[in-house]
Amino acid sequence: MTEETIKKNIILLGDGAVGKTSLVRRFVTDQFSDKYITTIGSKVTKKEIYLEIEGDRTHMVLLVWDILGQKGYRFTQALSFGGIEGALLVADITRKETLASLSEYWVPSLLSVTGPLPLIFLGNKSDLSADAEFGIEELREVAAAHSYEGMDAKVVMTSAKTGDYVEESFADLANVLRKVTIKAKTNLEQPGYIVDSQDITSLVEVTDHIMADFCNQYGGIENATPVIKHQMEVLGIDLDNPNKKELVALINSLASIEEQFKTPSAVSLNRTKRLYLVNKF
Repeated sequence: MTEETIKKNIILLGDGAVGKTSLVRRFVTDQFSDKYITTIGSKVTKKEIYLEIEGDRTHMVLLVWDILGQKGYRFTQALSFGGIEGALLVADITRKETLASLSEYWVPSLLSVTGPLPLIFLGNKSDLSADAEFGIEELREVAAAHSYEGMDAKVVMTSAKTGDYVEESFADLANVLRKVTIKAKTNLEQPGYIVDSQDITSLVEVTDHIMADFCNQYGGIENATPVIKHQMEVLGIDLDNPNKKELVALINSLASIEEQFKTPSAVSLNRTKRLYLVNKF
């Protein structure tokens, strides 16, 4: 028997509260928590599994990315997409709008950066079937719309609470990645983090640009996420409904941090352009 080691980056995408973080927790630690935690930025978890097929044993090292689940934070989210090689798209079967979001927002956002790649669509919270607003057939229709030649998207009904088909869904994706070599776009053209003000239409988009701009200058999203998360928790910022006062406080806090590694003129420029966006509203 031969054995090889393959390392892959995969990501979970879907609206807030569909169960992405709970699915990762169940897959990695075989535990479940009812406590809902909003992910700010990105969380990366490592899981090692072994696949045995036709006498060959493959050691798969999966780096599982769980990112900000609020729609509208497209630039912050895009920072996590470079290098992703497979994705689990998660919808909550008790909320039909979360299924529509996969086609309307999450899949296009991902594929605009990565190009076609293996996808598995999950209908999560199958333990709440009595309250379901859609079933596996509707999930299959969405998956069929995002299948490509040689890469048919799969569907799985899961429950992070009971553990049903959670391990299997990750293993299915790992197996596809083992067989299919996809060259992802790693040279992502940097989005205009601070853009023409006419492109900004809400305080959510302002928050997105502030976060993405800081991440870009602080060494990437993995380095910047703990900093941003701490500042937002201290200031009590609601990602779904940020207000001007909170964002001004955030800008000032980030400027204080940037003073540690940037020149005064660079700090002043960053603060000014971020405040300009906030003051539009």
